[in-house]
Amino acid sequence: MRRVSRKKKVRMSFVPAMIAIALVVVVVILITKFNSIIKQRERIVAESRQLAAQEEELKARLEELQLANGAGADTAKVETIARGQLDMVYPGEIIFRVSGQ
Repeated sequence: MRRVSRKKKVRMSFVPAMIAIALVVVVVILITKFNSIIKQRERIVAESRQLAAQEEELKARLEELQLANGAGADTAKVETIARGQLDMVYPGEIIFRVSGQ
């Protein structure tokens, strides 16, 4: 009878041990994924900050170029060039060309 009771004790302790091992594996996997997600988030935040700084630099550069070229003050000149040289029109406009022949 002692052998039977020993086998029952071994089987009963085996199931909780397997459950504990499975839980440990799941916890390790979750911690690994969580750390990966946190590192990815930090990378994205740093990249976002870098892009925002780059955007501000480009806006400042654009303003400098517009002031240097005078494009901000003379929109009529830009429109004349766009219509005459680039054949650009506003939406809904129709162009009629008359040839001299």
